[in-house]
Amino acid sequence: MGDPGDVPLIAKVECRSDTKGEERPVAVWIAGERFRVTRLRRQHLRGAAEAGAPAFYVADATLRDGREVRLERKLPDGVWRVFSL
Repeated sequence: MGDPGDVPLIAKVECRSDTKGEERPVAVWIAGERFRVTRLRRQHLRGAAEAGAPAFYVADATLRDGREVRLERKLPDGVWRVFSL
């Protein structure tokens, strides 16, 4: 999943879809505290080389406290994983 140097966090990702069908991360909850996502970068889909293997949504995010995290989710409805960068 994450890059070798990334540290996994126990966190929850809050998303909104607004008027579109796709969900967009808007906040990350860490230790019961909500941190708004102020910037999303490098949003992309990462697929596997093998047919039928899962694809992942991946984005780097900046939180309101300046913390940098990577957000990953197995598509279409996997659990979010959060990595500290």
